[in-house]
Amino acid sequence: MPFSVASCDTTDHGHAMLAAVAAEPVPATLRASQCSTCPGRSKGLCAVLQGAELSDFASISRTKVLAAARPLVRESERADAVFTVVSGMLKLYKMLPDGRQQITGFAASGDMVGLAFGEAYAYTAETVGAATVCRTSRASLTALMGRVPHMQMRLLAMTSVELTAAQDQILLLGCKNAMERICSFLLALARRTSDRDEAVPTVFLPMQKMDMGAYLGLRPETLSRNFRKLEDAGLITRVSKMHIRLDDVAGLADMATKGD
Repeated sequence: MPFSVASCDTTDHGHAMLAAVAAEPVPATLRASQCSTCPGRSKGLCAVLQGAELSDFASISRTKVLAAARPLVRESERADAVFTVVSGMLKLYKMLPDGRQQITGFAASGDMVGLAFGEAYAYTAETVGAATVCRTSRASLTALMGRVPHMQMRLLAMTSVELTAAQDQILLLGCKNAMERICSFLLALARRTSDRDEAVPTVFLPMQKMDMGAYLGLRPETLSRNFRKLEDAGLITRVSKMHIRLDDVAGLADMATKGD
């Protein structure tokens, strides 16, 4: 599921600067330098790359800046590229026969989008707000992984994490009440996006309540009521429109298993 953190630049100004950079030809050495300081690098596939390997990865990757509510990949379209989220957030969903969206997750800084075992994308990925991604063609990435075996191990580890998250989501929807679902969701965001040594993590929540509710299987009014309970209990603090500080991680963990 994912997510950017408060330290990532998700402002329009920040994305405009990245768009300007992306629009101009960039020398390979400069692209490698940009890769080394990318906010998504520490959690992304390229985290295991150094030196010439990182330069090789930079040479096959390009930055892409998207406005809000824009599709990055579409379900059933040919899967010719994969993407790493640099900043911002994307919602992942499948279309139901009646036209409704079934939201299956959220992708944030460091997450990979568009991995497909077949020839077509299995879901649609759409920006929640303005977002920046790093695009790599599927063929080029496959060739590079053939030359750099530890990239394959990194991909396997990332895929295992996603599988665990999917299993946790099944448990969340099948066995937990509203409060337990919300607390589990906040803690999962914190684990994925904040620094491990950050005692009081802040999570990035730019999505609409309707989308969050669809993912958690809750009504928007139920979300609002339970968020107020958490704030009144001193467990969380809304520090901005899109950021919530988790003031009591241990307390949230307790609520995630015991609910109300």
